[in-house]
Amino acid sequence: MSLYSKLGPQGRALMNQGSLVESGEGPQELDFLIDNLRNPRKDVNLNSILGYIYHYLPKIKLEHNLQLVVASFLNNPISFQPGGLDFEQNYTIIEAFKAITDKKLTISQPTLTIKNWYTVILQELKNFVHFDIIHNSWKVLPIISGIQLSNGLRDDLYTNQNILEYRWFFQDWDAQISKLYKQCLNYSLTNYNPDNIINLTLLSYSITFKKDKESVKEYTGKLSNAFIINKLIQLLFSNHAQGCQVYESFLEGVNVEVTQKPVIKHLNRLCFLLENYFTILPLNNESFQLVMDNVMKIKQFNQALSEGSQNSVFNHKSSLTNNSPEHQNFWFLMKSIFFGECIVFQGVLTRFLLSNKGFSFFRSYNIQRDYRQISFKILECLYYLNHVLLSIGQGGFDSYNFIYYLSLEIILSNKHSTNELEKVSMWFFGYPNVNLYHEALNINYINRSRVLFVFGLWENYLQTNKDSPFAKEIFRLCLDIINNEAIRDYDLIEACHSVVLLCFSDNIDIKQGMQYVDLLTHQFPHLLSPHQLSIAVESIGKVILSKPVIYNESVHANSSEEFLEFYYFKCLNARPGLPIKPQSGNFTSAQPIPEISAESTIKALDVKKEQINIIKENKLKKPKDFIKLDILPDQPKKDYAFTKRLVPETSREALILSFINLIPYLPLSMFVKWLDKTMLIIEASNQNERSYLVDMLWKVISENLDLNRCEMAYRWWYETKLAVESYQPSKL
Repeated sequence: MSLYSKLGPQGRALMNQGSLVESGEGPQELDFLIDNLRNPRKDVNLNSILGYIYHYLPKIKLEHNLQLVVASFLNNPISFQPGGLDFEQNYTIIEAFKAITDKKLTISQPTLTIKNWYTVILQELKNFVHFDIIHNSWKVLPIISGIQLSNGLRDDLYTNQNILEYRWFFQDWDAQISKLYKQCLNYSLTNYNPDNIINLTLLSYSITFKKDKESVKEYTGKLSNAFIINKLIQLLFSNHAQGCQVYESFLEGVNVEVTQKPVIKHLNRLCFLLENYFTILPLNNESFQLVMDNVMKIKQFNQALSEGSQNSVFNHKSSLTNNSPEHQNFWFLMKSIFFGECIVFQGVLTRFLLSNKGFSFFRSYNIQRDYRQISFKILECLYYLNHVLLSIGQGGFDSYNFIYYLSLEIILSNKHSTNELEKVSMWFFGYPNVNLYHEALNINYINRSRVLFVFGLWENYLQTNKDSPFAKEIFRLCLDIINNEAIRDYDLIEACHSVVLLCFSDNIDIKQGMQYVDLLTHQFPHLLSPHQLSIAVESIGKVILSKPVIYNESVHANSSEEFLEFYYFKCLNARPGLPIKPQSGNFTSAQPIPEISAESTIKALDVKKEQINIIKENKLKKPKDFIKLDILPDQPKKDYAFTKRLVPETSREALILSFINLIPYLPLSMFVKWLDKTMLIIEASNQNERSYLVDMLWKVISENLDLNRCEMAYRWWYETKLAVESYQPSKL
């Protein structure tokens, strides 16, 4: 069979005209390409067509032939079927045209100049759109997006290398293609188009939109923001097969390669687009309802995800570190969804901040009232995905911290919504949301994550509401968890301690405080680290010692003396020489605490990279900076030898160190008395413990005292105890 006979009618006509022959006589491969594009066989699919044009489009030598190939592709009956191909298949057009453009840009000897190639592409796209702007607009959007994805490579190879030849040309080309894109976008995002076209358009739009340089108003200023927001939410959170609900496949035991799915691949871009539309919404009741409805849809999505995951193999902490493709893909998707939602909520809350800049006293619309409701819904969304946050770690996660703390600030700024937060947190903490039975807490990672989220809410609440009746309820609930020895998750116990410590107000009950310290010593060292013990003891002791309650009929003069005696005997009776595993770190908080009040503990265990001789530093700085020179006795010539060890190694060392860290808070009336008693329990320790504890005592005296206590402590150290001579390591 001759080559001529293989061609279709149009191919033969073109061959007869000689229009496709780039060199030589007779039909060429390009003729077959045109025929395949215009009259595809039944076995030809979109991937085949894109493969053809990827092979030929960058290599065409004549402008006329490039025009024919592009026009034939645009009119191809397979490439653009409004009711046929789904948008994931049409998305491959974006990838293909990026690859085609990359290939054209990197050909060492272009068969058609770069300028001519770009010019022909632009002109053919314009002609195609103008021929039928309503039906053809959506078809050019993925092509333009694909080409624009190559702009970085284009500028590196051409614009930046030859500014005079290419800069003005590409500036003009970019302006024209941008104008065409925006025109087509407005004709594509309409109700008369099916969801496949709208989804492809939104995906293309998210790729093309430059979030840091442009406004969405430039693209769709005349379109309904509500329409675009609703369609984006639908694509992201309600599209079972192609959106974020692909997570259901994992729960059904089907491992999905999510990284190549278009929505997941460009999830951040889509969320940035949604963020921008939320940000520009006008301030009215219609916009408030729109925000509430869509945040509610996200909440429902998160709730279904959380509840579905609880009955899966992924509901275990070990799943986070499981290297199997199934677990790795699942957690990649979870993290992508969580990051994406944070981007969206950032837009919702940014709108609130921007609105307050132009706040008017006479404004009838109460945005603070509405945003308190929105903030509660955002917290619900975060609650159901807290297990994902814990897998990421929120340190440095600026987007999360922004939405979490701003939402809480909006809520806690109003007495009524603060009371509502109490009810919401108890609903979060109750059945059926969480199961507080110890076995459920030990094995159910998602259940435990929800409890930790509530602890975080309570920590924020207690910052300003320590004396409320609800604070007492928080204390009772947390104490029940801490006292439950069957709970084996130490992070949960530590976070619970963090909440309890914030429950102690200025009007602390001395009996309650001592009971809690008794619990701390019971949990040390098998559960709590030395650092955690010291932080807790110092935090409670600071409150009790700062406001002592005078006793009328008691063996103790006041509550300060009672507490000190209570903890002193615990230290005195601690067995020397019992080793513990060295540990550092604060309590694992359910959220970052802005400031920890246990300053002495933190300083005492703050290991520097290079140790310094503290006495030498004190000689240079303490007398000059803190007290007059003539108050201190003459410094002995022999320096005190400070050891390098700052972390306790025995249980006795840790208990006494906690007591030493209370010295900055000792009342002046009993300051020297308790310095003496501190030295007594130090001297009752073994030689190695004495050496370490003397060092730590001096560290607190030399670094953590105010002016009055510093003067008294220096006299006691140098004159009364003659510590420099008496407590050298060789004399212990």
